[in-house]
Amino acid sequence: MRRIIRLVVVALLAGKLSTMSASSISASESDVQSRRPVTNFRDLQKLAEKVAKQPFVARSALPQELAEMNYDQFREISFRPEKATWWAEGLPFWIETFHRGFVQRDRVFVFAVNEGVQREIEFSPSNFQYRLPISTEALQDAGHAGIKLAGRFPGQSSGEEMLTFLGSSYFRARSSETLYGTSARGLAIDVALNRDEEFPFFRSFWVKRPEVNDEQLTVWALLDSPSVAGAYQFRLSPGTTETRIAVKCSLYFREVPEKVAFAPLTSMWIWGDGLDAPPLDSRPAVHDADGLLIRDANQGWIWRAFARQKYPSVTRIEVDRLRGFGLLQRNRSFYHFNDYNAQYHKRPSVWVRPRGDWAKGVVELLELPGAHEGVDNIAAYWIPAETPRLDQPMNLRYDVCFFAGDRGEESGVARATALNVERQDGLIALDIRFSGVADFDSEESDLRLETTSIRGEVISSSVTATTTGDWIARLLVGPSEDAPVEITATLMDADCPLSERFHYLCPEIEPTFVYPSVYTRQEVPLGTSVE
Repeated sequence: MRRIIRLVVVALLAGKLSTMSASSISASESDVQSRRPVTNFRDLQKLAEKVAKQPFVARSALPQELAEMNYDQFREISFRPEKATWWAEGLPFWIETFHRGFVQRDRVFVFAVNEGVQREIEFSPSNFQYRLPISTEALQDAGHAGIKLAGRFPGQSSGEEMLTFLGSSYFRARSSETLYGTSARGLAIDVALNRDEEFPFFRSFWVKRPEVNDEQLTVWALLDSPSVAGAYQFRLSPGTTETRIAVKCSLYFREVPEKVAFAPLTSMWIWGDGLDAPPLDSRPAVHDADGLLIRDANQGWIWRAFARQKYPSVTRIEVDRLRGFGLLQRNRSFYHFNDYNAQYHKRPSVWVRPRGDWAKGVVELLELPGAHEGVDNIAAYWIPAETPRLDQPMNLRYDVCFFAGDRGEESGVARATALNVERQDGLIALDIRFSGVADFDSEESDLRLETTSIRGEVISSSVTATTTGDWIARLLVGPSEDAPVEITATLMDADCPLSERFHYLCPEIEPTFVYPSVYTRQEVPLGTSVE
């Protein structure tokens, strides 16, 4: 059986955590700050502002025995569901916690808030099942690594996981129709630069006790890093098709970083449309998302299909008034993945919807080569043109939606749902399938394909209707450099766009990668890589 570890790439370019210097405040004093009373968002804002005015305190150390665990050992520790906070009270939501160990090294403090009073959910080894020996000394200083929020989806009588916070500022959710997949983050600092990334992390969580008939759950979280402290409110609204998290945050900067990225998303794309599978792996595609979708008030809808280069790639798409962006799993056919184990066809799309005016900035897409499907290698985020200020907080409100499918019913234009790439004699042939061309009469319209290219020339293009009502756009491209060709294509009726604007960074030659032996299905010694 194939077993792949899902890890987040914690240092997207440098491959290691930022070095965090010691401060004049001790770790014990920092723990006191992390336990300050918080019973509403205003309390948290005051705490974050106070924390930002003091020197940063690095993450607390993990006991060596837990730090030296490997993945197989760490997975032998599990939370006992009957120990969950509010489990036996007949409430619609309850709280479980994650144990520290392996790569989960951050210690977080967790509180339940009821009628203006907070109660700490203290770490206790009795809340966990250990299927391996661990010393008493290590467990005494173990602590929580994160929280898991569970409950009953609408119309269901049994409980399921809904939302987790684990590692730095990462969180991910699911609807009842999906599994976990693409993750979100609270904040990204100095991401995709030629140096170490700074990773803000949540020090503490306060979860408001729900009433019996509540359909939402509120979580407050204190974010901290060398550059910034922040107050975050997450309001969870679980659903059958879509689970929505309303996010509100106030950020107080100690210093202004070179790059501050808001509402970051993290996902995985290893192969699929445009890149063949490795030898002897029968799965046509392996990914949690297959593209980046952007909605801009002036430019309309933009789709950037993923590609995988042999080196880190950063794409910047300028926006005037951002209406939303997300990493989507458009193709939800089981046979596109053919994987009963991972069930990629059930992975959620994730959409960020701004509340308020997100004007002038860029949506940036980072694509890394990626070692295997257990490592996230895709990131997308918004960078505003306005630089944060030290003398006033930066306030943002937005929704993060985890759902099954697409935004087709919202866009009203044709969507690029499939891509095929063939190379021969130095030329590249692309077939792009556009689906959902509504109310279009080809006999009465002036249908054409509008294209642009960088580092290459579009030699010819055509559009052909299919029997299913879709349209196939065919492009023949000649690369002009030894570098990927940036291609855009839009279905047009005269000067009116019928489709989203399709973007693709097409390698001039198909990249080759060294894959772990699990992908080749060849019996080789453990740890050996086979091309």
